[in-house]
Amino acid sequence: MKIIFTFSLVFVLNSFFSQKDFFHIIKLGEKYSLSQLESSIRKADWCGYFHKSERYQLKFDDGSIVELLTISEDFDIKKNLSETCYQSENTKDIGVYKIH
Repeated sequence: MKIIFTFSLVFVLNSFFSQKDFFHIIKLGEKYSLSQLESSIRKADWCGYFHKSERYQLKFDDGSIVELLTISEDFDIKKNLSETCYQSENTKDIGVYKIH
């Protein structure tokens, strides 16, 4: 019982203190794995795609849907981004993204 409690405590503390992502995966498509999608999004430069008040939605060719968080949402990447990376005008993206 103590082992289960210890592992549970470690898991909860790890998820609480781990770095938050600047995106949220809404739907995972059929072509890319979760790790491929997360890795690609983290490596890409999304400066200029963030909105100040509304999440920016990215659609991928396999049906995956990812949202970039807003400036008002609390995420660690905000510390590293300039204010100019956020759009004040809410635009929609009609493009379809591919990972290669």
